[in-house]
Amino acid sequence: MKSTLHLLMGLPGAGKSTLSRVLHELTDAHILSSDDMRKKIFIKPCFSQDEHDKLYEILDHNLEHLLEAGKDAIYDANLNRRIHRDEKYELAGNLDARVILWWVDVPKALAKQRRMSEQDHALLPEGETSERMFERIALVLEEPTADEPCIKVDGTKISKSYIKELLANFY
Repeated sequence: MKSTLHLLMGLPGAGKSTLSRVLHELTDAHILSSDDMRKKIFIKPCFSQDEHDKLYEILDHNLEHLLEAGKDAIYDANLNRRIHRDEKYELAGNLDARVILWWVDVPKALAKQRRMSEQDHALLPEGETSERMFERIALVLEEPTADEPCIKVDGTKISKSYIKELLANFY
């Protein structure tokens, strides 16, 4: 059986990390979280381009090894730009892995409210506010196109039964 790569996209505060935990419970897929990895490998993250490149190099290296070993993976990172999703589609294709794109959608105001109340300050670049960071990321969200089949998730309803139903309907 092919391994599966679960790609997550959505605004900060939409529920991507919550979805990744539920997907892990349902599928036993390994979670590759950019936030968790950043905190593990950088004592005091500076959010430079060099740091960003190193972080995603490590995430992608781990992803490649998981998929090569036939294991499922959840890529819990900022994949709101098509170009970044295309990189993952190519990697999965090269390893004959199936891809499921999960688009976690909530009203922008709700996502922003959640992000403001739950912001991990260790993941906030120096000199940037949580609000500015949210707006900067929200500006670059590129919705899936017709050639990107996805499961659109209501980020206000994430539960084991809801995600299990969406997954069953996808196949």
